[in-house]
Amino acid sequence: MTAYQKPDLDTTLANLRQDTESWKENAARHLSDERKGRGLAYDVELMEQRDDIAQRLVENFGKLDEAMSTHRGIGSVAPASWSVDRLTDEQIASAKEKWPELAVFRDKVIRNYADLLGIRAVRYLAQEALQNAPAVLQARESK
Repeated sequence: MTAYQKPDLDTTLANLRQDTESWKENAARHLSDERKGRGLAYDVELMEQRDDIAQRLVENFGKLDEAMSTHRGIGSVAPASWSVDRLTDEQIASAKEKWPELAVFRDKVIRNYADLLGIRAVRYLAQEALQNAPAVLQARESK
């Protein structure tokens, strides 16, 4: 089984930002006094530039749509700027020392979920698991 590869949405979003600005600049030029007196050829050139920008915008929205609609599993497709930094081994060890309830999970589980939710959310899950474990185990034994 191969590891989940997060799609590169950062580049796509950067391209969308850049193309949106280009679209705005082109629209401003098309409405400005700059185009007056330059004739139909200049208007056509501006429209062709706008068509090129529109095509790039459509392509980038297509990439976003593909990544978001084909995503399966627990991993986030969000761009890196929307996620938390990965925990180092030292940070996990420190968190386990500070919050002993994290020992309920293996380091791999802590790392995977902390990457998605943050370490405090993982701690909360561990606290809930420990709090509910006695009742769950008792119910299983009584069956």
